[in-house]
Amino acid sequence: MENNEVTIVDNSANPLDKDGNVHLEKIQPSELANYTALSNQLNENDVNSVMNYGADIQNNIAKQSDTFLTNVRTYNSGDVGGHINELLTELNYIDVDQLNQSPFKRALSKIPFLNKLVVDVKKLFQQYDKITANVDKISNKVKAGMINSVKDNSSLQTMFDANVGLIKEMEKHIVAGQLKFTQVNEELTQMDANPSQYQDYQIADKRNFAARIDKRLADMKIVRFIMIQSLAQIRVVQNNNTSIAEKAQSILTTTMPVWKNQLTLAVALQRQKANIEIQRKVSETTNTILQKNADMLKQNSIEVAKENENTVVSLETLKMTTKSLIETLTEVKAIHEQGTETRRQLDAGLQSLEAELKKGVTG
Repeated sequence: MENNEVTIVDNSANPLDKDGNVHLEKIQPSELANYTALSNQLNENDVNSVMNYGADIQNNIAKQSDTFLTNVRTYNSGDVGGHINELLTELNYIDVDQLNQSPFKRALSKIPFLNKLVVDVKKLFQQYDKITANVDKISNKVKAGMINSVKDNSSLQTMFDANVGLIKEMEKHIVAGQLKFTQVNEELTQMDANPSQYQDYQIADKRNFAARIDKRLADMKIVRFIMIQSLAQIRVVQNNNTSIAEKAQSILTTTMPVWKNQLTLAVALQRQKANIEIQRKVSETTNTILQKNADMLKQNSIEVAKENENTVVSLETLKMTTKSLIETLTEVKAIHEQGTETRRQLDAGLQSLEAELKKGVTG
């Protein structure tokens, strides 16, 4: 999204200012003919001309509004949020402490019937492989949701640009209508000043025509204001989509690779530790057979074990990185929920404004 501005035109040169007030003196001579042509659509002898004035624009605006409401009501980032929740569940399921079996647990594993109570490291690795596969599947779904959010923003941008064009057309009709209204009022003033030259019904018709134009202009200004509001509302939805996409991208490109690397490192180090344990047992057996080299072999075995132990990465570090990832995902979930609440409030606000507009028009 390259531009979040909602400015329609340069109001310093526009006959219609940002508050909806018309300044006919700002009409450029080169534009006067176009405004006059539009104002001529308001024909005093055609009873439907006022009602139909700008109707095509309003019909297009109605279509755009319906499309916007449909996007707000049907857009659901819950899929992305749901996948993030699944990912959070998978990560919470991982317990790094299970990799580190204490000597007591290792002793229990050698006792019949009790060994089933102790976690089998091999099965634990298989379990972690399964979790990693689940994380990959969920990550792909999150990526798909991120792509959908970007596509939704493209559709919303098309709607935004279309609304900007419709607002400009509405403003032209408002200025042209005001031009006609001023002309009719001048004619009415002249008729009131010379009543003997006109029939009473002619003066009444002229006054009624002016009143209907005035009411039509008021309605069109209200619609213009609502459309300007819709531009900000579209931006809210786009910004929510962007936030979701950015968070998802952060998870996929930064957090997930780090998490996988740390988990793989922990598993590799535990397997290395198991190999060192085997080496120690071989050393003890050799020490029993070769009594003469017992002291030297024992000392070497201890030193090898110490050196290998020094290469083991702290499990606390892995816990901290996992905790940080969970906090990140929790934040994403909170942002999603806030975005959902914002859209829910937006929907309710739009319905309320629509009801007030209908009430004002039909009242």
